[in-house]
Amino acid sequence: MSRPDPNGPVVSGGGAIRRLARAISAVENRSLESVDMLRHAYAQARAVPVIGITGPPGAGKSTLLDRLALHWAERGMQVALIVVDPSSPYTGGALLGDRYRMDRASAHPNVFVRSLSSRGHVGGLSRAVQDVAVLLGTMGFDLVLVETVGSGQSDVEIGQLADCVVVVSVPGLGDQIQAAKAGILEIGDVFVVNKGDSPGADTVIAHLRAALDLVYPGQQGVNPAAAAHQHSSLPANAALHARHGTPGTNDSFWRPPVLRTSAANGEGVSDLGQAIDSFLAWQQATGHDRVRRSQRLRGHILRLAGDQLLDALGGCAELGSLVTAIEEGALTPDTAAAELLGAWRNKREKA
Repeated sequence: MSRPDPNGPVVSGGGAIRRLARAISAVENRSLESVDMLRHAYAQARAVPVIGITGPPGAGKSTLLDRLALHWAERGMQVALIVVDPSSPYTGGALLGDRYRMDRASAHPNVFVRSLSSRGHVGGLSRAVQDVAVLLGTMGFDLVLVETVGSGQSDVEIGQLADCVVVVSVPGLGDQIQAAKAGILEIGDVFVVNKGDSPGADTVIAHLRAALDLVYPGQQGVNPAAAAHQHSSLPANAALHARHGTPGTNDSFWRPPVLRTSAANGEGVSDLGQAIDSFLAWQQATGHDRVRRSQRLRGHILRLAGDQLLDALGGCAELGSLVTAIEEGALTPDTAAAELLGAWRNKREKA
């Protein structure tokens, strides 16, 4: 699917939108049709920034994403939104309702919105997100925005997928720092306190900045290398994540900002868009974007290999007898797992 007009929308007309939707469905369902499609997409290797939006349910992520998409679309960029909704653990179905909060963006000709079901995948994403993002990149989109399920502290897999992770919080959800300790703080490139005009917003902002002070030297945003030496009192183990640079070298580094927004009326969204643009520009200038994309592909390969291995092991005839052995006290789950892997390897060697 080619882009006919470099100044016009990537996908225009009902027929083109339906073709794009069918292509994404093929990738999501891992159909035979998607094999050649993905081979072609990865061969093109067009690097398109992926921006992830994560945070707890009720934080206003969908409304914020709607405003962010418009921020870039109104500046002439072609934006694709991927909204991951939770699915039933029994049927695999999902309501896919978050997109209804994106009525402004979905009406813009430069914006394409697609919902994906998590299909039971933990970590707040769908297994298909990585491949769908690459596919959208080959179709001429300038940005891909991804909203995670919003499962709280376990919703951290977006850190392995996105070039920039925006962590959204709101006042009134309890102890913000305890949530940050569980992993959310570690994946953020930009932090946002949404519903910033509500009581308690100042407290949440202060808590987040204080938590970041324990790890990051310098000021919010891009810092020159010399800034790190002004904070020699930081603990020895308070090192920046590799994607944010290394203080003490001759390179600049990034300290995640904490911003205030009110997505309902659009306040602070422009500042948020500029902060994301600044991070992506710094990342590209320092080469951290290439490192991050390599890590993303490594993780994607391992997840797919793990899925295939689980499918293969689940079909081994020995599994039932191993379960019985554990129930009878003859084996532990660890030794049973080792025996199951051994049986699978033996079958492959004989084949």
